[in-house]
Amino acid sequence: MNRLIKHFSVFKVLYFVIALFVVYFAFLPIISVVTSSIGSGFELSSKQWSSIFKHLYRSLKLSIPVTMVVTALGTVIAFTLRRISFKGRNFLKVVSLIPLINPPFVGSLSFIMLFGKRGLISHDLLGLTRSPYGYTGILLLQVLGLTSFAYLLISSSLGRTDTSLEQAALNLGASPGQVLKEITLPLMIPEITSTALLIFLSSMADFTTPLIIGGNYQTLSSYLYIQITGLYDLNMASLSGLILLIPCLLVFFLHRCFVKKKKYYSEKNYNSDIEFKQLNPLTRRIFIIITVLFLSFVVAKYAFIVIGAITKQWGYNYTLTTAHFAKALSEDITPLFNSLKLAITIAITSSFIGVLLAYIIKTKTVRLKKLIDLIATIPAAVPGILFGIGYLLTFKHPLFGVGRYILIGVKPLILLGTGVIVYIICIARYLNIGLKAGFALLEHLNPHLEEASYNLGVSESKTFLRVSLPLVSPAFTTAFFKNFTSTMTTLGAIIFLLLPSNKVAVQQIFQRITSSEIGVAAAMGVILSLTSLTFLGIFYLVFNFKALKRWFKNDG
Repeated sequence: MNRLIKHFSVFKVLYFVIALFVVYFAFLPIISVVTSSIGSGFELSSKQWSSIFKHLYRSLKLSIPVTMVVTALGTVIAFTLRRISFKGRNFLKVVSLIPLINPPFVGSLSFIMLFGKRGLISHDLLGLTRSPYGYTGILLLQVLGLTSFAYLLISSSLGRTDTSLEQAALNLGASPGQVLKEITLPLMIPEITSTALLIFLSSMADFTTPLIIGGNYQTLSSYLYIQITGLYDLNMASLSGLILLIPCLLVFFLHRCFVKKKKYYSEKNYNSDIEFKQLNPLTRRIFIIITVLFLSFVVAKYAFIVIGAITKQWGYNYTLTTAHFAKALSEDITPLFNSLKLAITIAITSSFIGVLLAYIIKTKTVRLKKLIDLIATIPAAVPGILFGIGYLLTFKHPLFGVGRYILIGVKPLILLGTGVIVYIICIARYLNIGLKAGFALLEHLNPHLEEASYNLGVSESKTFLRVSLPLVSPAFTTAFFKNFTSTMTTLGAIIFLLLPSNKVAVQQIFQRITSSEIGVAAAMGVILSLTSLTFLGIFYLVFNFKALKRWFKNDG
């Protein structure tokens, strides 16, 4: 008994609980899709198989060029805003973050307003009657929506680059172009490939944009959505989901292998970024023009959403009005509160669990940690809509088999149809963000700090609370902001699990757009964006309270 107490560790218990959660709520739903699909495949006709592969081809035809264009644009914009000095650079940095607080499909509103059947450009200026909906429209909107995400990821890589290497090369006579090609870009390769992976997965998973402006060009994700909501064919949907899952997981594992083989190390430098003042004038000018043009499109896209929100009837009556805001606010605003409640809860819970799991895997001796790390990360490679189908298939049965397979006399607990399932799927889906943030930070922490605490006789739990927790708190903060914005704008993973009582704001906006209520949808989009910005500002003040307090004290 004394031996058991001696070897007892609260972190091993926490690891067991988190590992059980990860396997049951992150991995089992994916297995359910696979097993359900295998049985369904034998029942399909050749025509149905042909339809699935046709939509897969369309998805790949869209996602591959989107990935290439977005990754290239994100790299150029990140380099421009990080390494080239010019007027207005800080303003453009702020502008580049606007798409992150909006659902991806909200950009479809501006496309409809400009190029739709009654669009300002297509109808009023050019008098065109041909429908603009289709492949080009989807590609354009995905590029505009995902490039900001790519910029943010690649920019953070530039911020972690050891600038002393670049400075040394410049001092030895290398040109800025040589430094860029031979030092900067190689150091950025892991982040660029990670960005390309995430962009590819985001494009493959996007079902809302094709549904809204795709016309006859539907991807496998939107086809999957139609199978459930329009045809109520869960077997066909799960098989389509399995076919969608294959290229996503293939790219995911190829990326993991590539990153393991191609390792580039540099110590973080906290000095200001190097500004390539001697960069070729033509290259410098081209980079700035590309950045300014792209961000001008971003500003225009969201400006038209605001204009649409205060226009009486777009395409027919351009009189200014506040009626759309009045209607949006006069109706049930419970979905907005549901979104906030969900986003705050997931931001706290998922971020903490992810960082805690990273800490345990990195610093403690536990079994199967590589496997649990992999399983916790897999949901990032699974399209949200497919993850939601996995929950439909898995949790229509009693939780842990209670009442059906074990404890047969007990009333079965069915998770499907409850509000809790929405929170669980979001935690399982976004846990990997805190996990990655935790790993990234722990790489730079000195492990001897904990050892010193243990040598002084401090217990394991107190060492964690007093030494380790304050050190890993920046990882929690990073994951918190990312998880908050992601949950506020998520729809794919939860759309099949929502009830009328827990409907969220994003779902409400999506329904308005598909019902062609452009003005009200635009007003709701603006309200959601302002709400997200307000709460992000509040959270920023809370997390930086001590720093702000010192600043005001010194200023006074």
